Amino acid sequence: MSTGEGGRAVMTGTASVPYATDGTDFRGALKYHYEVALRRFARFGLPCAVLFGQMYLWPMEHRGYVLPVALVGLLGLVFTSILCYARVSLIRSCSRVFRTYPLVFRGPLEKVTLESRKLHIRLGLGEQAHPSMTMLAKDPLGRPGWPGGMAEGVWFAGDDPFGGAAIVPGTGEVLFMQPRDWGSAAKERESAGEDRVEQAKGAGLTKPVGR
Repeated sequence: MSTGEGGRAVMTGTASVPYATDGTDFRGALKYHYEVALRRFARFGLPCAVLFGQMYLWPMEHRGYVLPVALVGLLGLVFTSILCYARVSLIRSCSRVFRTYPLVFRGPLEKVTLESRKLHIRLGLGEQAHPSMTMLAKDPLGRPGWPGGMAEGVWFAGDDPFGGAAIVPGTGEVLFMQPRDWGSAAKERESAGEDRVEQAKGAGLTKPVGR
């Protein structure tokens, strides 16, 4: 990864992101992910809305001919709207975490397993006193596979028993994560102390999110 004008990070390889991926620009990462989520909705949702809405341009007696196309447009609009809402909600959850906790580098990272588009990982110690539990991580944009460049570690903000969010160095993916076995981490959350619990509440991490 090299640094472009204005300190912006540019990933070496086939793709780049317009923000630093070294834990110094979470706002840029969030802005980029919001924009991608909305662009995807505009690309697929708006044409579906047009397919549905064009029915009302026809005289009432002729609408039956275009009704099948309008129904396809309606179903597509509903599906893309739900998908966009889920993506934006998860990005918003990451935003709450980044604004509550500092980003620290956690590495190396152990890839436990990949199920559909859910990543099961174990973070390195970083500044933690105890080994990390297995975390369930989700990319809000739903990109498949393992993000490149994460083997050495990620920039993590959060508290392991409650979860957190991370930025992958180099490739810049934002990940939201919480303990894979939420129930088994209950004792650690209960013994975390008042300050940590209040901080987790501020970050919206006191219950499972986006499972």
